[in-house]
Amino acid sequence: AAWATNLSQAISAVLCIVYIYWKVPALVPEKKHWRLTAGDTRYQLQMGIPMALQFSITAIGTILVQAALNLLGSTVVASYSVSCKVEQLVTQPFAAMGVTMATYCAQNRGINDLDRIRKGVKAANIMSGVYAVLVYGLVYIALPYIVPLFISEQVEMVCGYARTYITICGMFFIPLGMIFIFRNALQGCGFGFMPMMGGVVELLSRGIVAFVAAHLMSYVGVCFANASAWLTAGIFLWIAYHFLMKKMVRDKKAHEERMLAEAMQ
Repeated sequence: AAWATNLSQAISAVLCIVYIYWKVPALVPEKKHWRLTAGDTRYQLQMGIPMALQFSITAIGTILVQAALNLLGSTVVASYSVSCKVEQLVTQPFAAMGVTMATYCAQNRGINDLDRIRKGVKAANIMSGVYAVLVYGLVYIALPYIVPLFISEQVEMVCGYARTYITICGMFFIPLGMIFIFRNALQGCGFGFMPMMGGVVELLSRGIVAFVAAHLMSYVGVCFANASAWLTAGIFLWIAYHFLMKKMVRDKKAHEERMLAEAMQ
């Protein structure tokens, strides 16, 4: 599995390089582009470090849930693993939407077209919400046929646990989609701190619910650990997006007034 991952990433990297040289010559690096500059490096670190911490925070939350899960026995652990694989499979469009919004918002932030950012974020949330509802119903119906693809023993019992997980977490697919959209939109606009704090909120919520679930020896509680993390982080990032959007509007207005004053002089 490890070598399969390495090989797939290597092939992907080579194909990206070939495509850039073939189709997007503007992105082909020249000799001057290989030099490090203090300004560029500082900006990359300002954006990169919060993003790296965000992924670390998410991983820590997963460990906390796993610790609570291990108390419930090997069958439950296997069932949860299968459920997570199914969930990760069907939620990939959320991640794709997030990557799209990062590029989209960065481009429009570059020309300071905030109205277009608003329209794009709104459209992305509508598409994400519609997909969340549809895929929830589809997975719920098709789950007995999906689970055997991942496991061959105790299928009926595993399917029962998996249905519990999908039933609970599927109801929160909409805030999960919001996380990807708002987090990447803010990062595309140049904000790194608030998306990282969204990860902190996600960690705290997941950790608290996982701790309670472990104390109660409750599988349902473990399932709610992810659901609660998505809900709280989704709400936090929604608030952060609107707060920072107002800040960008104020900054744009101040910039336009300054440019007008300089033109009149």
